[in-house]
Order: sequence, then C-alpha cells, then structure tokens
Amino acid sequence: MNSAIERLLRLSVKDAMARDVVVIAAHATMSDAAETLFKSSISGAPVVDEQGHCVGILSAADFVQREASREEETEHELTQDSPSRPYQVCAVADDLVSAHMTAAVQSIAEDVSLIDAGRVMCAGHVHRLPVLDEAGHVVGMVSSLDLVAATIHAIEE
Repeated sequence: MNSAIERLLRLSVKDAMARDVVVIAAHATMSDAAETLFKSSISGAPVVDEQGHCVGILSAADFVQREASREEETEHELTQDSPSRPYQVCAVADDLVSAHMTAAVQSIAEDVSLIDAGRVMCAGHVHRLPVLDEAGHVVGMVSSLDLVAATIHAIEE
C-alpha cells in the first residue's frame, strides 16, 4: 500500500483538529455572533449553553436563512433598566442565536479516524464538526479544510 495512504489511515481527528475553538453562547444576539465570526475570520462556530455543552452550530448559512425568512422588520419593545432610568427601544429576543442556530449537532470524538470524520461530513453534507469530550464540551473543531490539509501533508511527506 502507498505510504501516503497508510499515513492517512493512521490519522485521527485529534491529529488535524483546531484546538483553539471560538464558541458562541446560545443566549448571544445574532449581531454579537456576527461580530465574533467576523473578528475571528471564520464562517461558523459551535453554540454552547451556560454549562459549556454544545447545543448547536451557527454558520453563515444560518444568517442567510435568517435574512431570507424575514417577512417584516425586526420587532422592537420598550424596555427600562430600572425605574429611575429612561425607556429604550430594544430588539425582541427572537434574534438570539438559539432561535437561528442549527440545533441538530453532528459532532465527533477526537479518537475517531480522519477518514471516518470525512465520511460523517460527506453523509451529513456539513463542512465542520465540533469535537466533543464525553461530557459534551467542545475540545476542538475539524473542518473540511483540515481534511484537505491533512491529505496534502500526508502526500508530501
């Protein structure tokens, strides 16, 4: 068997995943999430709850879907921080990440082979997989670009 193929077959998700993962809070606003993605130069990130458990994925496609489904202007409500403070107009809470994220999270463990990670991505038509520990916390992220980079590296070795 070809040495590049042998090397690829030995690689696991932990060999190619990004460990410094940007996460987005489920209770964040879509504006805050967009700013986080933009500043990080990424097109998607895992969404976590207050305990740090992965509860979804937010991607550029979710922003496109959000804009396409808007039939009316964003609804607003009058709020007041305290009785002594003036009223202010705020967007209603349906613009939270939790309302727009993809909740059906396709994830993977770090000890799974990189080949199997590729199979999962192809079967689910996804470009990124959060890597979760046993408790459901994000420990990494593996993307389709990571798979391509690992393949190139194995061939060039």
